[in-house]
Amino acid sequence: MGRPDQMIDRDSAWEQCVEMWEGRRPDLYIVRGRRRAGKSYLLSHFARKVNGIYYQATKKTEREQLAALTRVVGHHFSDPALQRISFGTWEDLFSYCVARSAEERFLLVLDEFPYLMDAAPALPSIIQALWDHTLPDTRFKIVLSGSHISAMKRLTEADQPLYGRRTGLIQVDPFGYRHVGEFAPDYSAKDKIRMYGMFGGLPGHLALIDGTCSLVENVARVILRPTGRLHEEAPHAFDAFVADAAVPNSIVEAIALGETRWNKISNRVGKSTSSLARPLEWLQEMEVVERIAPITEYPNPRPKSMRYRLRDPYLQFWHTFISDLRAQGYPELLSAEELWDAFIGPRLDGYIGEHVFEVACRQFVGSSRHPSLPFRAARVGSWWAEDASDEVDLVAVDGGGGVLFGECKWGSVARDDLQKLERRTNLILPNLKGVRTVKLALFSAGGIADTVVQQRIDAGEVLHFSADDLFVD
Repeated sequence: MGRPDQMIDRDSAWEQCVEMWEGRRPDLYIVRGRRRAGKSYLLSHFARKVNGIYYQATKKTEREQLAALTRVVGHHFSDPALQRISFGTWEDLFSYCVARSAEERFLLVLDEFPYLMDAAPALPSIIQALWDHTLPDTRFKIVLSGSHISAMKRLTEADQPLYGRRTGLIQVDPFGYRHVGEFAPDYSAKDKIRMYGMFGGLPGHLALIDGTCSLVENVARVILRPTGRLHEEAPHAFDAFVADAAVPNSIVEAIALGETRWNKISNRVGKSTSSLARPLEWLQEMEVVERIAPITEYPNPRPKSMRYRLRDPYLQFWHTFISDLRAQGYPELLSAEELWDAFIGPRLDGYIGEHVFEVACRQFVGSSRHPSLPFRAARVGSWWAEDASDEVDLVAVDGGGGVLFGECKWGSVARDDLQKLERRTNLILPNLKGVRTVKLALFSAGGIADTVVQQRIDAGEVLHFSADDLFVD
């Protein structure tokens, strides 16, 4: 059962849906991922493919939710009575669906399920009873999906009604740089990486891009203009999930502006570390922020060596550039083109080099089958000294003693870049166990600016990957 041709990537998620559908037992699947990551697109297309029911909840009362879903069910089963009256209870609705599906496979997708739980707190318990007593002898498939990742994770914890009932989990993640490039296939490799650095990896954002226009035109239309769809998306990213998003937004902005350590974030936000602990944990649960450590310290990193990093390049870009422009009123005074020329264009390559290119390089090493890579990486990360005096952009290990150290430069690489990498490699090696082979790699989007470096690359002593290489398997 092939996925729709227009669907980019999502092979694994689609195959999980197919596996669920073809199974001869009932299933209860959880689907989660950030808002605009493409969950609804995936599930609505799959439900249509197998003639199932797809329902996307909104913020309504329980009676309104039940009435809306009744109409969807009535339309699916061509039952005109259900267009005039509503089921009185969730139990009645589920019983009707089970009876009408008889012994055939049947799919019911309840998307944005946290909205249903807000309206009907007893619904997880009702589904538990349905699962335990009604569905065991059926091939009824229930999918519960949601963008409130924290709530979706909570759904199957040990003290919750659906604990132990889940038969599958589908995680729908944002795209990496490589699939982002498919939204504008005619762009150069460097512009595809720039696009990733500004729009991020959420399909709902990327669908706004017109690949027949230049990157600058797309950014101007979608992000820089006050009427642009993503001009003010970032400061409202959490409004649907929390009553007061001020603190999460402040934490995100602090990290975007370079405060990556716990105490520095606290100082910038102006609140105690104890009061920020839960909001920061929530941002990690929502897959907006990640907590990282030097690769040499896994699996037991020291707390004082930890850093925090944004997982979404769009949020990084917005808080780096757009937040300050809006605060000063520039989008209302200048055209999008003037904003680009004065504030974005001159600083963009510095931003990509600092925040984006090394992320793309780590994704490349972690997933590519490029013939020049020495191994399939088991783990990819970075390394930094405790006092931040030294740092290595990319460290990959294969689990069998192979290690790859990489320097990532958005501009050109020269002899001092290679010498710096060699020196820092010697600092790291004593902290890695079982090393058998070591490879050095230079990643550069601007070429090689030194004949000595080129000679060492030609001799096979050092690997080199260009921006174009990052899009080649």
